[in-house]
Amino acid sequence: MATMAHSSWHSSALSHFVRLCEHTHMQSTDQPVFGFVLLGGPLSGALVRDIRLANELCDRGYKVHVWWAVDMQKEAPLRSAIEQRWLFHGFRYVSSNGSNIKDSAGRLFTKLFHDKNRARSAQKRPTILKSVLQGMINRVCNGVENDSRIVKRFAQELNTSGVTHLLPMLSILCPWAAAARDAGAKNLKYLVTFQGYELYVNFAKDKKTQQELFKHLVKTVADSDWPAIAVSEDYADRVVEDIGVAKADLRAIPPGIPHKVTADSSNANELISAKFPQFKPNLPLISFLGRRDTEKGIDLLLYAANIMRSKGVEFQLAICGPTLFGNQYSVICKQLAEDLRCPVMWSNHIPNELRTALFFASRCIVYPSIHREPFGMVPVEALAHGTPVIVPNYGGIASAIQAEGEIGGLHFNVWDSSDLSDQITRIIKDDDLHSRLSEAGPKVAAYYSVENLADRISAHLGLIGSPTSEPVSAVTNAIGIEGEF
Repeated sequence: MATMAHSSWHSSALSHFVRLCEHTHMQSTDQPVFGFVLLGGPLSGALVRDIRLANELCDRGYKVHVWWAVDMQKEAPLRSAIEQRWLFHGFRYVSSNGSNIKDSAGRLFTKLFHDKNRARSAQKRPTILKSVLQGMINRVCNGVENDSRIVKRFAQELNTSGVTHLLPMLSILCPWAAAARDAGAKNLKYLVTFQGYELYVNFAKDKKTQQELFKHLVKTVADSDWPAIAVSEDYADRVVEDIGVAKADLRAIPPGIPHKVTADSSNANELISAKFPQFKPNLPLISFLGRRDTEKGIDLLLYAANIMRSKGVEFQLAICGPTLFGNQYSVICKQLAEDLRCPVMWSNHIPNELRTALFFASRCIVYPSIHREPFGMVPVEALAHGTPVIVPNYGGIASAIQAEGEIGGLHFNVWDSSDLSDQITRIIKDDDLHSRLSEAGPKVAAYYSVENLADRISAHLGLIGSPTSEPVSAVTNAIGIEGEF
């Protein structure tokens, strides 16, 4: 990472330095206890990142606690040693400043229904997510400290569990961390992480509300104990441009993926054929894996596929993943594929075993995102499997396919289906190119490993070493948290 110019630092940077010194002194006598605030619901890359980080820290011998906001993923693959609690259910702030009755009703709903059933229900009713996120935004803008019951309980639980380092998953959750500290959470320090803010900021009712939210996010950074984290250098620039956080208050630390692939690839074709009877093992497979929402640019992939077929290129196409914002875009894409006479193997939720099979069997993974993608965990996971990827030359995802001189994929000109079709065709037809990219992929993925993520976070927090000399659990290296990445 480029060194920040000394002149760009201001008083808040000095504040960060003072807190870091205090923190380093504390570490000489006490081991840290980590807390995470996770936002549940349909799985997102941010949630996957933080679950992996929480597990890795737990495997290293640290005590780790989790609080859930909005929804609780009952089947989230958190280590059994990690204690889980509620912060609040998303219904709490729907059309109110904090209703205990709605909160209890939401928790009961979560308890009674399976994670997948709740996710499917949310996909069919996007207005629920809209109401929940708008309620959270309004609560932040009006001051979370005014919901004193939640804040005081959170502070008490943080004290009881002894949490010293709190890592909220999203920046919008940080005001609850700051309020809990002000309400008496002892020895508590918190870290702001920016990932996916553009997804919830869009739910602000108007520009004035959006600007008020940004003001509160800037304040949580100023009041935090370390410079904030963005998941890529480009995303850090975006936070500066959109929200107004000073660049000196940001550090880029990429997410982590389990890079040591241990799954058996020999039966990949059988697993895919069982799901998709039309699958042809001898025909190149091009796949998209991820959320099937507007910003992912699936329509660009369909246009590119049509261009390729018009030129006589033979291949098959799989598009798999859930939605977060309703099924409208998925319906449109299916209709578009029919109009283009483009056969597609579609799937919503797919189990981890099939997801891994698609990684192994695909000639390449295409991720044609149309916005400034913060990072790109799906492409990096594909690289871990030795599968080349194609991504736009725009946003944080552009840098995710290369590391330390190794390149595991190709770029296409953003929003350009014709160029995308050319790049896919290159990987299909050029075996030497495919081999070079495939060989480099696992090396790139190793740079973005979960272990390296934990090392980078630890260094950022001023921590050295782990509280135990036991080796990191091998289960950390198993690919797979089912859902959207």
